[in-house]
Amino acid sequence: MKRAIRSSPRLLGLLLTSVCLAAPAFAAQPFVNAPPAAGQQNPAQQGGMAIAAVVNEDVITMFDVQSRLALVITTSGLENNADIQRRLLPQVIDILIEERLKVQEARKQKIETHDQEIRDAVTGIEQRNNMPAGGFRNMLAERGIDMSALYNQIEADIAWGKVVRETMRSEVNVAPEEVNAVLDRARSNQGKPEYLVAEIALPVTSPAQETVMRDMAGRLVEQIRGGTPFPQLAQQFSQSPTAAQGGDLGWVVKGDMEPELDDAISRLQPNQVSDPLRSATGYHILLLRETRTAGAADPRMAIVTLNQIYLPTVGKRALPADKLAQLSQQISGLKECAQMEKLGRELGTPGSGPIQPVFVGALPPKVQDVVVDLKPGHTSPAIEVGGARLFLQVCMRREDTGVPSGDAIMQNLENEKLQNVARQKLRDLRRQALIDVRL
Repeated sequence: MKRAIRSSPRLLGLLLTSVCLAAPAFAAQPFVNAPPAAGQQNPAQQGGMAIAAVVNEDVITMFDVQSRLALVITTSGLENNADIQRRLLPQVIDILIEERLKVQEARKQKIETHDQEIRDAVTGIEQRNNMPAGGFRNMLAERGIDMSALYNQIEADIAWGKVVRETMRSEVNVAPEEVNAVLDRARSNQGKPEYLVAEIALPVTSPAQETVMRDMAGRLVEQIRGGTPFPQLAQQFSQSPTAAQGGDLGWVVKGDMEPELDDAISRLQPNQVSDPLRSATGYHILLLRETRTAGAADPRMAIVTLNQIYLPTVGKRALPADKLAQLSQQISGLKECAQMEKLGRELGTPGSGPIQPVFVGALPPKVQDVVVDLKPGHTSPAIEVGGARLFLQVCMRREDTGVPSGDAIMQNLENEKLQNVARQKLRDLRRQALIDVRL
């Protein structure tokens, strides 16, 4: 089902809908955590639909802010108290403003989202966090958090992604010279230490934000070291384009990041998180996931073509024990792919035959472990799989060189440039918008 990008409630003719987040109206008390006392009017009815901010023709209600605060605190594992809420409030307002701008631009471009896209995104969140189907919805419901807070966030992300792809890609051009420069750099970096890094970026855009962002960075580090998953916090708090990927920066070598960050990452151990780091743009938290040598060949990135023979061991087509033993001995002695392919055709067993070029790492784990060291022309030992005995033979192997292909570099450069164009567009939308924050 298609869905046009929804408007927020308008300044005129506000449609008051039923709400389920039991939260007090904004005051010097906690924003989210206490249900109303017996006989007291629901706080959402008291002030939840009051206006927190106006973004062009749309409004952000107190209920929107309360719901998003509750979502952020719940999913990040932060302690829910008035101090945390007060510190998060400016960032939550800023996020909601940007989401309104994204949705407005999508409406302007007549871009639609689909209910199934949002459902798929929620399913992805559950899978990444090892939750059963419906687990995230149930968790929010148990804590009195309206699902619209999550749906609105996801819908804005999906809509903006479509805006970027459909209206900005034509502005991106990568010259062959740029690809060659990256290739040259990759070759020159071979043999150097390389780090698999994730980040949380908290930009400081005004002196008033300095203390807030520094304190927030410190609290996030405490949460991570206390067991809260880094990707979860990055998705909610980081203001870098990597936030959608849980802060994943990919593999970097020394010199790829700002000097303060470069120095810090080289002193971390795998799975260790940094203290808050101040750079020219703001505060950063880095997680070192793995280290390796840049440009080192990865055997699981080798490309192979295979021949395989399946010998059924269960079911109607199961081979008798003596036939299974005879064929196993015959196959083990094969030295040429043509011989194995011919025998596979003669046997006609399901699954027997050639396999077109494939990355070793894309094979099932049990098969990977055998093929990763199998030389061309050699036949594997018997691999017992579900209901069959499997034999493999490598016909062609192209080893990984450790240097990315030109096509991969081209795609990465296009994505980087597209992200830069999208960030500039969002800054322009914000500068041109009529924004009135009323908190």
